[in-house]
Amino acid sequence: GIIDITLLGIAAMIGAGIFALIGIAAGIAGPALLLAFLFNGIIATFTGLSYAELGSAIPVAGGSYVWVRIALGDFAGFLAGWCSWSANSIACALYAVTFGAFLSEDIVNMLGISVPQDMVAKVASVVIVTFLTYVNYRGVKESGKVGGAVTALKVAILLTFSAFGIYKTITRPDWISSFTPFMPNGIVGVLASMGLTFIAFEGYEIIVQSGEEVKNPEKNIPKAIILSLWIVVAIYLLVAFASLGAIQSNVPSWMYLGKLAEFGLIRIADQILPFGSVLILIGGLVSTISAMNATIYSSSRMAFAMGRDAFLPEIFSKIHAKNRTPYYAIFFSYVIVVFLSLAPIEIVATAASITFLMIFITINFVEVVLRYRRPDLRRAFRVPFVPILPLVTIAMQMIVGYYL
Repeated sequence: GIIDITLLGIAAMIGAGIFALIGIAAGIAGPALLLAFLFNGIIATFTGLSYAELGSAIPVAGGSYVWVRIALGDFAGFLAGWCSWSANSIACALYAVTFGAFLSEDIVNMLGISVPQDMVAKVASVVIVTFLTYVNYRGVKESGKVGGAVTALKVAILLTFSAFGIYKTITRPDWISSFTPFMPNGIVGVLASMGLTFIAFEGYEIIVQSGEEVKNPEKNIPKAIILSLWIVVAIYLLVAFASLGAIQSNVPSWMYLGKLAEFGLIRIADQILPFGSVLILIGGLVSTISAMNATIYSSSRMAFAMGRDAFLPEIFSKIHAKNRTPYYAIFFSYVIVVFLSLAPIEIVATAASITFLMIFITINFVEVVLRYRRPDLRRAFRVPFVPILPLVTIAMQMIVGYYL
């Protein structure tokens, strides 16, 4: 239903991007991090419109891979399928790495256990990915229940953090100084920050992967894409404003956040609200759990679709008799995610953003091609100003990719 897939999109977008990357991104863009999130939201919306049209016209598991294959042929479809499987698997690994970092912060620092924090983080990453793979193996209904509850919790935590932070900001007489200079590293800093955090705006890729399992996909897929995206953009802007404006340190707040890197939000939270660090730790943990749940789902559906079309071994297309899930595809996606989760967070985030940018550029091009080659497709939703809007979006994404 519409609520289920909207929550699935939100789950995929509110993950490492806000909890772990906000500190790193603030150190790159300065207070102009607000612009980076807003511009990313606009570019993602333009691409989301292409996804909405294609996802409602061709609602099948595999999403972008199937559309590329229809528009550009089997070989291009094969490459797009590999790229999408990689992107979702890398994104899942990013959330796993973030979960491990947050849990290790809790275990090592709060409980005073003398174990190497990095080791605790890696073990935690593998354990949580294993558990969520089992949840996905059991079925979409169970997966959806877990994801929906966790998503509601993390949104509530972020809104609470934002409310306290914004109140603290606007009650300071000199609060504007936290946002001055607004763009300390120029437009290059904004563009580099956009590239790093672009992974945070890819929820519509997961929504279209669920096409065969959605009620009334022609109407619900476009609605879910736009709803989930702008709910997330609003939350990101509120959290960024609260983080930059409410904290006080010997250096500018954006510089302080940059030094704290992936632990930025946790370590400033106690300045903003009572038991803030505990709340953000909980939010970060549940956030990455729901994002991992969504991306395990998405990556396994891509492998399933390619197996069904004989672009991967037929075993990937096998459906479990009882659970009705593509269990071999889920298992192989799990193996990739575990391997990738051993890499540093900056490397994983950059790789995820690059692969998603490649997919989104391709889909905007496919939108133009199919509009002219397949006018017979039943389009419940249509992108305005084709081919101009998709081509402008491609240009913007190539600029972001270059600076990334």
